[in-house]
Amino acid sequence: MDLFHFDWKTVPFRLIAFVIAFTLHEWAHAFVAWKLGDNTAKSEGRLTLNPIPHIDPFGLILILFGPFGWAKPVPINPLHFRGNKRLGIVYVSVAGPIINFILSIMFYIGYILVQYSGVLVGMNEKAVFAIEKTLEFSIIINAALFVFNLLPIPPLDGYKILRFLSPRSWDSKYYHYEVYGPWILLLLIFIPGVSSTIFGIPLAIVSTWIEQIAVNILSVFI
Repeated sequence: MDLFHFDWKTVPFRLIAFVIAFTLHEWAHAFVAWKLGDNTAKSEGRLTLNPIPHIDPFGLILILFGPFGWAKPVPINPLHFRGNKRLGIVYVSVAGPIINFILSIMFYIGYILVQYSGVLVGMNEKAVFAIEKTLEFSIIINAALFVFNLLPIPPLDGYKILRFLSPRSWDSKYYHYEVYGPWILLLLIFIPGVSSTIFGIPLAIVSTWIEQIAVNILSVFI
Protein backbone atom coordinates (compact mmCIF):
# COMPACT_ATOMS: atom_id res chain seq x y z
CA MET A 1 0.00 0.00 0.00
CA ASP A 2 1.33 3.42 -0.99
CA LEU A 3 0.50 6.22 1.42
CA PHE A 4 1.45 8.77 -1.22
CA HIS A 5 -1.21 7.52 -3.64
CA PHE A 6 -4.51 9.36 -3.30
CA ASP A 7 -7.74 7.50 -3.91
CA TRP A 8 -11.18 8.92 -3.05
CA LYS A 9 -12.55 5.44 -2.35
CA THR A 10 -10.12 4.93 0.51
CA VAL A 11 -10.42 8.37 2.15
CA PRO A 12 -12.86 7.24 4.92
CA PHE A 13 -10.63 4.33 5.88
CA ARG A 14 -7.47 6.42 5.79
CA LEU A 15 -9.23 8.98 8.00
CA ILE A 16 -10.38 6.37 10.53
CA ALA A 17 -6.89 4.91 10.74
CA PHE A 18 -5.24 8.31 11.18
CA VAL A 19 -7.69 9.41 13.88
CA ILE A 20 -7.12 6.22 15.88
CA ALA A 21 -3.35 6.46 15.43
CA PHE A 22 -3.11 10.15 16.34
CA THR A 23 -5.49 9.85 19.29
CA LEU A 24 -3.56 7.00 20.91
CA HIS A 25 -0.25 8.69 20.08
CA GLU A 26 -1.19 11.93 21.85
CA TRP A 27 -2.92 10.10 24.71
CA ALA A 28 0.31 8.15 25.33
CA HIS A 29 2.28 11.40 25.60
CA ALA A 30 -0.27 12.80 28.05
CA PHE A 31 -0.45 9.59 30.09
CA VAL A 32 3.30 9.27 30.60
CA ALA A 33 3.60 12.97 31.49
CA TRP A 34 0.80 12.53 34.04
CA LYS A 35 2.47 9.44 35.53
CA LEU A 36 5.69 11.45 35.87
CA GLY A 37 3.84 14.10 37.88
CA ASP A 38 2.84 16.67 35.25
CA ASN A 39 -0.90 17.42 35.17
CA THR A 40 -0.68 20.01 32.37
CA ALA A 41 -2.12 17.77 29.63
CA LYS A 42 -4.74 16.30 31.97
CA SER A 43 -5.95 19.74 33.09
CA GLU A 44 -6.38 20.73 29.42
CA GLY A 45 -8.48 17.66 28.64
CA ARG A 46 -5.79 15.82 26.69
CA LEU A 47 -5.58 12.72 28.89
CA THR A 48 -8.46 11.20 26.96
CA LEU A 49 -9.17 8.66 24.22
CA ASN A 50 -11.77 11.02 22.78
CA PRO A 51 -10.20 12.09 19.45
CA ILE A 52 -11.82 15.54 19.35
CA PRO A 53 -9.47 17.31 21.82
CA HIS A 54 -6.45 15.91 19.95
CA ILE A 55 -7.48 16.89 16.41
CA ASP A 56 -5.96 19.87 14.65
CA PRO A 57 -8.49 20.88 11.95
CA PHE A 58 -5.90 21.87 9.34
CA GLY A 59 -3.76 18.82 10.03
CA LEU A 60 -6.85 16.64 9.65
CA ILE A 61 -7.78 18.24 6.32
CA LEU A 62 -4.30 17.52 4.96
CA ILE A 63 -4.73 13.88 5.91
CA LEU A 64 -7.66 13.68 3.51
CA PHE A 65 -5.57 14.79 0.55
CA GLY A 66 -2.04 13.66 1.27
CA PRO A 67 0.16 11.24 3.13
CA PHE A 68 0.75 13.51 6.09
CA GLY A 69 -1.05 15.49 8.74
CA TRP A 70 -0.80 16.20 12.43
CA ALA A 71 -2.66 16.42 15.70
CA LYS A 72 -2.44 19.08 18.40
CA PRO A 73 0.80 18.64 20.34
CA VAL A 74 0.22 17.61 23.94
CA PRO A 75 1.31 20.40 26.32
CA ILE A 76 3.79 19.34 29.00
CA ASN A 77 5.76 21.11 31.70
CA PRO A 78 8.96 19.19 32.45
CA LEU A 79 9.46 21.25 35.63
CA HIS A 80 6.67 19.16 37.16
CA PHE A 81 8.36 15.85 36.37
CA ARG A 82 9.63 13.78 39.25
CA GLY A 83 13.30 12.87 39.05
CA ASN A 84 15.47 13.64 36.03
CA LYS A 85 13.63 16.23 33.93
CA ARG A 86 15.54 15.49 30.72
CA LEU A 87 14.85 11.77 30.98
CA GLY A 88 11.22 12.65 31.65
CA ILE A 89 11.04 14.42 28.30
CA VAL A 90 12.58 11.34 26.65
CA TYR A 91 10.01 9.03 28.26
CA VAL A 92 7.12 11.26 27.18
CA SER A 93 8.52 11.58 23.65
CA VAL A 94 9.08 7.87 23.10
CA ALA A 95 5.60 6.94 24.38
CA GLY A 96 3.81 8.14 21.23
CA PRO A 97 5.85 6.18 18.67
CA ILE A 98 5.83 3.08 20.88
CA ILE A 99 2.03 3.04 21.07
CA ASN A 100 1.88 3.34 17.26
CA PHE A 101 4.23 0.36 16.94
CA ILE A 102 2.05 -1.69 19.29
CA LEU A 103 -1.12 -0.64 17.45
CA SER A 104 0.36 -1.66 14.11
CA ILE A 105 1.09 -5.13 15.50
CA MET A 106 -2.41 -5.42 16.96
CA PHE A 107 -4.06 -4.40 13.69
CA TYR A 108 -1.84 -6.84 11.79
CA ILE A 109 -2.97 -9.62 14.12
CA GLY A 110 -6.57 -8.52 13.55
CA TYR A 111 -6.05 -8.54 9.78
CA ILE A 112 -4.68 -12.10 9.83
CA LEU A 113 -7.51 -13.32 12.06
CA VAL A 114 -10.14 -11.71 9.84
CA GLN A 115 -8.61 -13.24 6.71
CA TYR A 116 -8.30 -16.76 8.06
CA SER A 117 -11.32 -16.99 10.37
CA GLY A 118 -13.85 -16.84 7.57
CA VAL A 119 -15.84 -14.00 9.17
CA LEU A 120 -15.86 -12.11 5.86
CA VAL A 121 -17.45 -14.99 3.99
CA GLY A 122 -20.97 -14.10 2.93
CA MET A 123 -20.59 -10.42 3.79
CA ASN A 124 -21.57 -7.65 1.43
CA GLU A 125 -18.72 -6.76 -0.95
CA LYS A 126 -18.65 -3.15 0.28
CA ALA A 127 -18.49 -4.28 3.91
CA VAL A 128 -15.57 -6.58 3.15
CA PHE A 129 -13.77 -3.76 1.33
CA ALA A 130 -14.35 -1.38 4.26
CA ILE A 131 -13.06 -3.82 6.88
CA GLU A 132 -10.00 -4.84 4.89
CA LYS A 133 -9.02 -1.28 3.95
CA THR A 134 -9.50 0.03 7.49
CA LEU A 135 -7.24 -2.70 8.86
CA GLU A 136 -4.67 -2.26 6.09
CA PHE A 137 -4.46 1.50 6.56
CA SER A 138 -4.33 1.08 10.34
CA ILE A 139 -1.32 -1.23 9.99
CA ILE A 140 0.66 0.94 7.60
CA ILE A 141 -0.26 4.32 9.09
CA ASN A 142 0.72 3.29 12.61
CA ALA A 143 3.97 1.80 11.28
CA ALA A 144 4.61 5.00 9.30
CA LEU A 145 3.95 7.21 12.33
CA PHE A 146 6.34 5.11 14.39
CA VAL A 147 9.13 5.56 11.83
CA PHE A 148 8.35 9.18 10.95
CA ASN A 149 8.13 10.41 14.54
CA LEU A 150 11.44 8.77 15.46
CA LEU A 151 13.33 10.70 12.78
CA PRO A 152 15.78 13.09 14.54
CA ILE A 153 14.25 16.18 12.95
CA PRO A 154 12.67 19.01 14.97
CA PRO A 155 9.96 19.08 16.21
CA LEU A 156 9.47 15.28 15.96
CA ASP A 157 9.72 12.95 18.94
CA GLY A 158 12.96 11.45 17.64
CA TYR A 159 14.63 14.84 17.81
CA LYS A 160 13.52 15.36 21.41
CA ILE A 161 14.77 11.89 22.35
CA LEU A 162 18.16 12.57 20.76
CA ARG A 163 18.48 16.07 22.19
CA PHE A 164 17.61 15.22 25.76
CA LEU A 165 19.75 12.09 25.83
CA SER A 166 22.69 14.21 24.71
CA PRO A 167 24.91 16.19 27.11
CA ARG A 168 23.42 19.46 28.27
CA SER A 169 26.41 21.28 26.78
CA TRP A 170 25.14 20.40 23.29
CA ASP A 171 21.86 22.28 23.78
CA SER A 172 23.05 25.42 21.97
CA LYS A 173 23.93 23.39 18.86
CA TYR A 174 20.52 21.73 18.90
CA TYR A 175 18.85 25.11 19.33
CA HIS A 176 20.37 26.40 16.07
CA TYR A 177 19.40 23.16 14.29
CA GLU A 178 15.73 23.56 15.29
CA VAL A 179 15.31 26.49 12.88
CA TYR A 180 15.80 24.16 9.90
CA GLY A 181 13.48 21.41 11.11
CA PRO A 182 10.31 22.43 9.19
CA TRP A 183 12.27 22.86 5.94
CA ILE A 184 13.88 19.46 6.30
CA LEU A 185 10.46 17.91 6.86
CA LEU A 186 9.10 19.56 3.71
CA LEU A 187 12.00 18.14 1.69
CA LEU A 188 11.35 14.73 3.19
CA ILE A 189 7.65 14.82 2.34
CA PHE A 190 7.75 16.32 -1.16
CA ILE A 191 10.98 15.07 -2.74
CA PRO A 192 10.46 11.39 -3.71
CA GLY A 193 14.13 10.41 -3.72
CA VAL A 194 14.67 11.84 -0.26
CA SER A 195 11.51 10.35 1.23
CA SER A 196 12.15 6.89 -0.21
CA THR A 197 15.66 6.80 1.26
CA ILE A 198 15.21 8.46 4.66
CA PHE A 199 11.65 7.28 5.29
CA GLY A 200 10.80 4.46 2.88
CA ILE A 201 13.68 2.11 3.69
CA PRO A 202 13.23 2.25 7.50
CA LEU A 203 9.46 1.83 7.01
CA ALA A 204 10.03 -1.32 4.95
CA ILE A 205 12.28 -2.73 7.67
CA VAL A 206 9.85 -1.87 10.47
CA SER A 207 6.93 -3.33 8.50
CA THR A 208 8.84 -6.61 8.30
CA TRP A 209 9.40 -6.54 12.06
CA ILE A 210 5.71 -5.91 12.66
CA GLU A 211 4.68 -8.79 10.42
CA GLN A 212 7.13 -11.17 12.12
CA ILE A 213 6.06 -10.16 15.63
CA ALA A 214 2.36 -10.50 14.76
CA VAL A 215 2.89 -13.95 13.22
CA ASN A 216 4.98 -15.07 16.21
CA ILE A 217 2.30 -13.91 18.67
CA LEU A 218 -0.42 -15.73 16.74
CA SER A 219 1.68 -18.90 16.53
CA VAL A 220 1.58 -19.15 20.33
CA PHE A 221 -2.22 -19.28 20.38
CA ILE A 222 -3.06 -20.91 17.06
